[in-house]
Amino acid sequence: MSRTSQIVIVIVLAAVAAAGGVLVARRQAESGGGAGAPASPGVIVYAPCGMSSPIAIATQRFREANPDVQINVVFDNSIVLVRKIRAGDRPDVFLSPGELEMKQLTQEGYIDGATVRDFGTLDIVIIAPSKTKLNSIRELTSPSIKQVSMADPKLNSVGWYAQKAFENMGLWEPLKGKLLPREYPLEAITLATTGKVDAGVAFLTCPLETAPDKADASDVRVVEKFPRDSYPPVRLQLGILKESKKRDLGQRYLDFLTSEAGQKAVATNGIRPAKEIQ
Repeated sequence: MSRTSQIVIVIVLAAVAAAGGVLVARRQAESGGGAGAPASPGVIVYAPCGMSSPIAIATQRFREANPDVQINVVFDNSIVLVRKIRAGDRPDVFLSPGELEMKQLTQEGYIDGATVRDFGTLDIVIIAPSKTKLNSIRELTSPSIKQVSMADPKLNSVGWYAQKAFENMGLWEPLKGKLLPREYPLEAITLATTGKVDAGVAFLTCPLETAPDKADASDVRVVEKFPRDSYPPVRLQLGILKESKKRDLGQRYLDFLTSEAGQKAVATNGIRPAKEIQ
């Protein structure tokens, strides 16, 4: 499917859902800000904006199968969503772009750990502007490579997985002086797509395919995937908040996203099914 087709699908789905009053997609600025979760009688889902396309499609499929359940999806940067929950927001379901954010919220008592499930996986890659002469991950140590952007490993799963990969490949220490950690993953990717750094770390399809409106893949190329054995498998996860008043309905949404139909829906834009996690 072409990028243009992907964007059209997302726009159409969002329009249909909005008309029915069952899907609210809020995409806050990467700096965060704005009001909390919208008041609604339906289930409120917090989801990372980098996965807006597949989650919107999967949510629409859920609505078709469960017309009695209202779903309101709030899309934003995962770190912003985490901070909003810590500040008092209480969605019913939280979707995490990896283990880090989910583990933090679970350990802090916000998420019911017994409900956490994997709903997909992704590869981690090095991307670079087309003009950058870079052919492998190990070439990042070359003197010609001055800066490599990545999400902050302490705040974002993609950065956390990347640090593990660099460490296991013996590259973390050699590269520390070149790494440019950013608070928001999209900022790290944008630095690469705009040529302001020599390379960047990203999920293979997130957001280059899962949210094509946020990062243009035509501006960069994928240099190389990190070896799968160099980092823990990426676990895209979802879980229900302990204080949710709609746990049964939230569980129905969770069950759908992890079902065969849900897995097929989220796979439309590059998210690999959870069964591929090794």
